[in-house]
Amino acid sequence: MRTPWRVLLLVLVYLPVLPGSLADEETGQYRSKIRIETGTDLGEGSGLSIEELERQIASISDAYARSSAGRHLARHFVEAGEYDKAIDYYRTALAADGLSDVANREMLRELAQVYLLSENYAAAADALERALRIKLVPQAGDYLLLAQAYYQLGNLARVVGALDPIRQQGLKLTLAQRRQALALYYQAGAYQRCEELLLQLLAAEPENPANWHQLASVYLQQNKRKQAMDQLDLAWQKAVPFREQDIQLRADLHAVNGDPYGAAGILEAAIAEKSLQGSVATYRKLFQYWLQARENDRATAALVQAARLSGDIDLYLYLAQLQMEQEDWQAMQQTMLRACQNRLPDKYVGRANLLLGISQLKLGDRQSARRSFINATLIGGASEKAGKWLDFMAAEPATEAEARRIVGACYGSRGKQVAPTGMADAVASSGAASPAPDVEVRTVPRQTLFYLEYEEPLAELATQARSLAMRMAVAIAKSGGKVIGPLQLISQGPDSGAPLQLAFPVRGMPRAGQQYKVRQAEAFKCAYLEYEGDAASLERLWSDFLERVTAAGYQPTGEARTVFHSGASKLELQLGIE
Repeated sequence: MRTPWRVLLLVLVYLPVLPGSLADEETGQYRSKIRIETGTDLGEGSGLSIEELERQIASISDAYARSSAGRHLARHFVEAGEYDKAIDYYRTALAADGLSDVANREMLRELAQVYLLSENYAAAADALERALRIKLVPQAGDYLLLAQAYYQLGNLARVVGALDPIRQQGLKLTLAQRRQALALYYQAGAYQRCEELLLQLLAAEPENPANWHQLASVYLQQNKRKQAMDQLDLAWQKAVPFREQDIQLRADLHAVNGDPYGAAGILEAAIAEKSLQGSVATYRKLFQYWLQARENDRATAALVQAARLSGDIDLYLYLAQLQMEQEDWQAMQQTMLRACQNRLPDKYVGRANLLLGISQLKLGDRQSARRSFINATLIGGASEKAGKWLDFMAAEPATEAEARRIVGACYGSRGKQVAPTGMADAVASSGAASPAPDVEVRTVPRQTLFYLEYEEPLAELATQARSLAMRMAVAIAKSGGKVIGPLQLISQGPDSGAPLQLAFPVRGMPRAGQQYKVRQAEAFKCAYLEYEGDAASLERLWSDFLERVTAAGYQPTGEARTVFHSGASKLELQLGIE
């Protein structure tokens, strides 16, 4: 869990001296000011202009008048933004030693802030140390400002040394000052002090979710995993808002505290409630937790989802291995058929044929199993194990043609994809359909979509698409984005009730508005068909494509995309599948 500690350090910490840092309503900018009191008696310098006072200050002999004049000039040049001159006159005023301790401490604070604005952090720290040595009741803001100066110098040990007297002397902190001290302590690695401050903040602001999550983070920094888990569990019970990373952290903490069942339950419930995205990484983690909890069926179901979402061959092979250990031969064969829908990288071909052959043999398809094992002997990685299986089944040796190249469901760069004899029957008996050879499948990577919702009759889109697309492209460019792909028409399915989306994939951070929206589209597994011709026949084309996909044994998800690659003449139909 990442906490914006550095943001807290941007606030100037000495509030009594700095009533500035106010938001300008028109510009949204912040200005740091040093408070300057008016009406001060300047003694011999009273009534003089700034220019006259500058000319005469060196000749002023009275200590009080010289200090007063120096302070007046210093504050003037602070307001004018001439910090070097301001620093010189603060030094003059302090050197004259004509004012009280209270006034001198005030000037040292102001001088320290000018040094901070000038990024002279060492001089700022020196000025604040001088102010704190004056025999007056200290203020918490002085210590906070000193700690910030040391933080900017990178001296984290001195940061802690500057902050600790606040607690030791029993000085009171406002809520804002507590947050500032918290940020400084955290950057310095003083996590026990952070814990104390966060408990105070939690008691004062129990409704603030940041207090709950930051306390869990501080517990983790101290390796207090049980306390961190209990903290997040209590926050969950109290309906404190959780982000996705907070949910993930809560699940991870249950796992490391010896409760993988609880960890998996947290993730599964969050996915079901849509408070956590069902991504590949999430399903992988869910698989690991169910496996640790010895819930093998649930672990397998999670791994199936991860493999389908990612198309990762490693995951498919791992899943098949797990199903083999469970002796779930039909599911194992279905997994391998899914893994081998497309040509495999050569490094996976041997192992894939070995696993496919085992499932075929266990389902009684000896002929197909023999060919798969022969295929596995032709490429490195699994040849020895495949040979043992061939010996086990007393199979006939490979013919010259069979030993020449891989032919079967799982093939690589030098093989050929052909369903072995008997495979179709084996798949049918397992309840799965063999993909038709004319249906191609791929996964469209995750992308950012800039879109508008189209609620007019579909027949009108042909006349409006060009002008709508041009206006969208202009809006994207004006708001800091860049179009990186062709126009898409997206449907969530006739039963979803959602309007069509006319969308461009984009890069950058284009802004949404009243008409346009922006969303992150996850990786999209789809059957696809490229078409070049008359777009007027699009409805018929989609109908035929849907029939082919379902006949091939795929289950549509409901989402469909029409991608206009070149105007309206070259199209690509993409039908989401499970």
